[in-house]
Amino acid sequence: LALPPLETYPDYNEALKEKECFTYKLGEEFIKASKNWYGGGYIKLRLKIKKLKREQ
Repeated sequence: LALPPLETYPDYNEALKEKECFTYKLGEEFIKASKNWYGGGYIKLRLKIKKLKREQ
């Protein structure tokens, strides 16, 4: 089963806008921190949250 390219879906542009949302970016950073918890991921997360707030 071959799926069509993502660009052809009607809500593709809406999904791209959603990826720029603060909560989406926050979730991405939380997942990255969880995967790297042993290397100080949660400490780095605090810094990245501050950076995301400034970008808003």
